Amino acid sequence: MGKSKSNSGSFLNNLVTCIVYAVIGILLITLKSGSLNILMTVAGVLFIVMGIIDIVKKDAVKGLIEIVIGAAILILGWTLAEIVLLVFGILLIVKGVLDFVKNLKSGILALLSPIVTIVVGVLLVVSKFAVLDILFIIAGVIFIIDAVLALFGKKL
Repeated sequence: MGKSKSNSGSFLNNLVTCIVYAVIGILLITLKSGSLNILMTVAGVLFIVMGIIDIVKKDAVKGLIEIVIGAAILILGWTLAEIVLLVFGILLIVKGVLDFVKNLKSGILALLSPIVTIVVGVLLVVSKFAVLDILFIIAGVIFIIDAVLALFGKKL
């Protein structure tokens, strides 16, 4: 009897995980980089709510810091995201070039990864939102695959 209850609880957990992963995957595929808006808004609001709760609990300093962080995320979110993507793109280009030089004598296969790294870096610098859309679609597909696997109790 205990096994049956455990198995049904496990199946229910897997079903809930499956649904959550599938919904996240569908949202990532349909909203693409627009899902960053939702993520930043949720994060900003959560920080503000946590700050208010901390102030009510008499931890004013921590609460005020959380409120400022939340407001900064809501107000500056995209500006910060664009700066981070630009810096990340530049870092990918530098890493790709360094790896390319290091792997020059190792053959053509050893050069593929650095070339891809350079291309992704350049695309992030030049057209960050097109790259983000592609990355979000890929992430969405991975979440949907993980949703199917979660239904059967497997992990990706």
